[in-house]
Amino acid sequence: MFKNIQKYLLINHPILWNTKVVPAIVILLVINLTFFLLGLAEGKLDFNETQNDYNYGIDGTVIFFSVLISIVFIVVWLVYYLKNNSFKSFYPKSNFSLFKEWMILFSICFLTTLFSLSFYLGKDVRIRSYYSEEEAKKRCEILSMGSYFVDGSYSNNQYRNYAEAKTVEAVVDTAAADTHITFNNRKYSYFSLMNKNLNSFTFFDYKTDSIREHKIKLWLVNQQKDSIKKVFKDYLAIAKEHNLKSNIDENKWFDLINDYPDFENHKLIGADNDGYAYHIANYQNTAFDSVNKYLKVISKDLTMEYYKYYVPENRLNYNYDKISDSWTNPTFRFETLLISLYFGLALSLLIFSFRVTSGRNWLIAVISLGVINIVFGIIAAISREDLVYPTLLFLIGLLAVIYFFLTLSRKKSKNISAIFLNSMLWILPAMLPIVFFMIQEILQDMARNDIYSSEYTKNPYYLMAEQMDDFTPIFFYLNLVFMILMMLLLSFKIKKWRGLAEG
Repeated sequence: MFKNIQKYLLINHPILWNTKVVPAIVILLVINLTFFLLGLAEGKLDFNETQNDYNYGIDGTVIFFSVLISIVFIVVWLVYYLKNNSFKSFYPKSNFSLFKEWMILFSICFLTTLFSLSFYLGKDVRIRSYYSEEEAKKRCEILSMGSYFVDGSYSNNQYRNYAEAKTVEAVVDTAAADTHITFNNRKYSYFSLMNKNLNSFTFFDYKTDSIREHKIKLWLVNQQKDSIKKVFKDYLAIAKEHNLKSNIDENKWFDLINDYPDFENHKLIGADNDGYAYHIANYQNTAFDSVNKYLKVISKDLTMEYYKYYVPENRLNYNYDKISDSWTNPTFRFETLLISLYFGLALSLLIFSFRVTSGRNWLIAVISLGVINIVFGIIAAISREDLVYPTLLFLIGLLAVIYFFLTLSRKKSKNISAIFLNSMLWILPAMLPIVFFMIQEILQDMARNDIYSSEYTKNPYYLMAEQMDDFTPIFFYLNLVFMILMMLLLSFKIKKWRGLAEG
C-alpha cells in the first residue's frame, strides 16, 4: 500500500514523495499512540499507596526511550529524505514549494519530539477519568476539612502580619507568645484544636483555605455538631469507597475531638495505621503518649508505636493530590506544548538550512556561531551584566538578516551569504523573545531602582514586568506564528537567492 501511495505522490506531488511524509507521519502517529497508551496504564491510581511508597515508576525509562527513538527515527528518515534534493539540482519549483517543504519538515520534527508529552497526556487523561473536575474538587474540599481533625501541624500564627491575622481572626497573644492564640475574642492554647492546620489541594488557594479553616473553627465554637459530623461521614464514605480502613465512625470521631470549650485535651486521630518504629531516645524529655498511642513488640530489636484511633488520611491525601494536580496543573498543557513546538521548530530549521545551502556552509556556520557564542559568553561574564549576551546575540542575528538581504538586492554573487543565511535561520526564532525578555529585565531593574516607590511589589514597573510574565506563553505562540509568516517570506527570497552566482 505504501509503495502505491509513494508512486502516486512521485508523479503528482513530488514534494510529499521526496519528504517521505506519508510513511513518516503514520509511523510517528503510531509511536505517539503507543506512548499515550503507556501513559494511560501508568496513570492508574493505587489508593493504598502513600508518599512513603512513592517511586518514579517508568517515567525515567519512558523519557530515555522517547529521546532514543526520536534520534533513531530522525537519522533513518534523513537518510531517505536527503537522497534527492531538487532544489540543489535547480529542478523547476513553484514559489510556495520551499515553504511547503519546510512546513512538512516542521510537522515531522514536531511529532518526533512529542513522545514524552504523549505519555504524560495519557497519564493525565487516566487520572482525570476517575472523577469530573467538579466532583474531584468537591471531594478534595471534604478531605481538606477532615484533615483539620487529624493529627498534624499547628499554625505559626505568631509569624502572621496583622492583615493575615485579621483575615482568619486568630492572633497570638503578645504577652504569652507560643502559648496562646485568640479567636473570636477568646484565648485558646497554642496546641489546642483551634490552632490546627488543614491540608490543601491545588484546587484551592490560601484565601479559600483560610475561609474553610475559619468556618470549621466557628462550627467548633458554636457546637454545630451536625455540620462537623457531616464532614466526618462524607470523609469516611470516600475512604470506604476506596476500601481504606479506619477504626472510628463519625460519631466516635466527633466525641474524640470535641473537648468543648477549650479543645485542649482532644484525642489525636492518626493519619494511618502503618505504625512507626519506637525509639526510647525520642522520649527522653517527654513521657510516651499512652493516651493516644500504644506500643507493639514486633521482635527483640523492634517495637512499633501505633495510634489508637486512625483514619486513612495519608493515602487519601496522596492520591487526591494527584487527582487535583491532573486538573489544575497537568503535565501536558498550553505551556508545556511549547517545548515540543520549539524543539520541532529548531530541528526543522537545522534540516531546512542544510537543504537550501550545503554541508560545507552549514558546518562553517555551526563552528562560527559556536566560537562567537563562547566569545560572547566570556564578554558577558567579564561585564557581569545580564543584558550583554542577549544584546550581542540579537545584533548577530540582525547582521545576518541585513547581509542576506543586501546580497539579494545586489544580484551579483552569493559570496559568503550562505553562512549568514544559516545563521539567520537559526537565530531568527530567538530574536523577538530576546527583545521581550530584555524589556522585562529593564522594567524589573527600574522597579528596583525606583527610590520613590515605598513597596517593590506595588511599583508600576514591577507590575508591568509581572503582566509580561503572565503573557509569556501567549507571546511564544505569537512568536511561532511570526516565524511561520517569516518562513513564507524567506522561502520566496531563498528561491531567488539560489539563482545568484556562487562567486
